[in-house]
Amino acid sequence: MYKTVSSKIKLFITVIIIVLSLIAIKKLVVDPQPVKDIKMNTVYICGFGNRYPVRTQSRYYIEFKDDKTYILMHDDSRRKKEDYFEDGYWSSPEIEMFFGSYEIKNGNYVLTLTERTGVEFKDVKAVKNKKINFFYRNKYKDGEKMTEKIFLTKKGNYVLGYSGDSVKSYDEKLPYYWLYNRSDIKKLSGSVEEFRKQFKMDKKAEQERLAEQERLAEQSQ
Repeated sequence: MYKTVSSKIKLFITVIIIVLSLIAIKKLVVDPQPVKDIKMNTVYICGFGNRYPVRTQSRYYIEFKDDKTYILMHDDSRRKKEDYFEDGYWSSPEIEMFFGSYEIKNGNYVLTLTERTGVEFKDVKAVKNKKINFFYRNKYKDGEKMTEKIFLTKKGNYVLGYSGDSVKSYDEKLPYYWLYNRSDIKKLSGSVEEFRKQFKMDKKAEQERLAEQERLAEQSQ
């Protein structure tokens, strides 16, 4: 009898060890991990705070190139319709791209902006159809230092954060985004032209946006 009980206890302990091992393996191998070593030509996803973004959350993507350039994308086109109503106002889904160069200082990546582009969608349905009502493109001939930088934290992982003129640390009172592997996008648009080709301009929606813009301008006078 005692041998039977002892065998059951050993079996139970073995099962517990196997389950815990599988959980640990899943967390280390399958689940997204904070980035502690930046590799060139690799797209990383950035979730708000220290969380990996869920499907309907906005997020950043960033990729560093061997030639000391970078591509940064802010994707705020994935939220649900009701999530675009904030503080009594409706906002619109949008995607922005930033192109430029970088330099590494004290382990942190300082970003200089040379070109910026973006598109806006009328609503979430337009996002699915890839129809836009606004497109812009700005160039910065002499380059412009970005307030966003990639910081190496004391924990050894990288964070996209805001710092003003500081290159040592990010302001935790402002939004910040941990870099994670397991990006759902493997390649970012390498130019403004490549980015723009993904979308079609909805002329009717564009005219509606311009009319609303003009109406608001008249009200403010």
